[in-house]
Amino acid sequence: MPSVDPSIASLLSLDGRCALVTGGATGIGESIARVLAAAGARVVIGDIDLDGAEAVAADIGGRALELDVTDPASAERAIAEADCIDLLVNNAGTYLEAGSILDQTHASWQRSIDVNLAGVFNCAKAAATAMVTGGRPGSIVNISSVDGILACLGAGYDSAKAAVIHMTRSLAVDLAPHAIRVNGVAPGNVPVQTLDRIHAGELPPLWPANSSRSGLMGPMMRQRSSNIPLGRKGRPEHIAHAVLYLASAAADYVTGHTLVVDGGWTLV
Repeated sequence: MPSVDPSIASLLSLDGRCALVTGGATGIGESIARVLAAAGARVVIGDIDLDGAEAVAADIGGRALELDVTDPASAERAIAEADCIDLLVNNAGTYLEAGSILDQTHASWQRSIDVNLAGVFNCAKAAATAMVTGGRPGSIVNISSVDGILACLGAGYDSAKAAVIHMTRSLAVDLAPHAIRVNGVAPGNVPVQTLDRIHAGELPPLWPANSSRSGLMGPMMRQRSSNIPLGRKGRPEHIAHAVLYLASAAADYVTGHTLVVDGGWTLV
């Protein structure tokens, strides 16, 4: 059997690259941080859960910074403290503000927008500014969701994730003259620790127990979730591998694209 040509293997190498992963203390973000480090990147994990970020960073030889993506000043500090930035992965998000518009409070709506949408803007602005100022062509990868394509969890989360998909296109055009590529990944059904804690009763349920009558999270949604064409749920590393591709030289001519990684979930 022929061995892999080194020129092909090098396409996925991130040697010498500096990456900041937001929300990297657990779940998909943690997996992304681990895969980028394995590819040779110097990884900084920014998370509101500093203890969790430090634990992952220690395990992969990276750094941890406290980061609240809803605060523009916090985003700017994280980028400055990271020292150099070639790659930003906007992974931080929350789906704990799910529910029918009949039940969702204005505060809950705002929280979902602040974390899932404004947080992407805050970190992308700080990172892009640093890349341009430093003359470093770079890459931004935004984590959206299949719920930004097909309605599922309610107006707050679904709308924010849909906006991230379009923001990715807008930023790609905006930053192209600076050789900054902007792409996204839309994960499908990927079980993570947060969902495990919800199912165990450690966190509030994703959907209110006594919710108003709604077409969301009903029979149609359950049928879709149980009928993934590939016949299985995803794993965090599936998303991490997609991020690695988009961040690497293998995707050098790809920008403005959101790669759907869902086992075919959005096809049925």
